[in-house]
Amino acid sequence: MKKTKNKIGWQKYEDVLENQMSSPLTRSILEQAIMAHENLDQDDHKDDGNSFDNEEPQQPVVPMFAISDDMLNDLAIVSNFDCWVGHTNFNITPSILKTLNSVEGIEVLKLFSRYRFFVGVGRMFNFKDVRYKVENQILTKE
Repeated sequence: MKKTKNKIGWQKYEDVLENQMSSPLTRSILEQAIMAHENLDQDDHKDDGNSFDNEEPQQPVVPMFAISDDMLNDLAIVSNFDCWVGHTNFNITPSILKTLNSVEGIEVLKLFSRYRFFVGVGRMFNFKDVRYKVENQILTKE
């Protein structure tokens, strides 16, 4: 059986977030919120004959939908670091995780799955240099 060559593919984390935000479920929730808001606007303009001149106009209720703490954390991380997801065709072992954590320039490290990890590169570092170090240290060891 032929052994496949270990590889790391890189994906900009903003692309991952954008895909999540443009998912059909998210799009459906936003469309429902917009329709509810438009219905409230139409109701505000109807005259039911029971209004008084000195009556305060009601403030429209803006539909709210929850943004999870995880999403807020992701947005905060993206605004502070150069964020990337590494996709591998090999298991990310504790040894590999330790190696990743020691690479100069990686300030944030998260393990997503056995084949996927997240790195936040500090602003004073160049991702190309960090990527080279990661690939050089991990792919040559395996």
